[in-house]
Amino acid sequence: MNLFILALTLLTVASCKSGESATNTNSVAPASQSKEAAIARSNKDQACLNLNIATADDLIKLPGIGEGTAKKIIDYRLRHGRFRRPQEIIIIEGFSEKKYRDIAGMICVD
Repeated sequence: MNLFILALTLLTVASCKSGESATNTNSVAPASQSKEAAIARSNKDQACLNLNIATADDLIKLPGIGEGTAKKIIDYRLRHGRFRRPQEIIIIEGFSEKKYRDIAGMICVD
């Protein structure tokens, strides 16, 4: 567990250095929101998939995310509330740091 906390801390520090920001909210959006609602602007030039409102169909479109992983992400979100930082996705069982790095530029939280 300490190794996980260290890894999450290092990812957070790296994200902060790259200018990524995170917000802290505690409500969960319904999974039935449209894909358009799941796409948020991370900056003026790049769109990203908002982990806090993305549907399973939206998540499956990300590289390396299948139906099982998409279900785990949504189940985690429903049980524990909104993701505060995109890096928290590595908490999901079976989700590696490598998989996170592969999609880091495509996901965000709002």
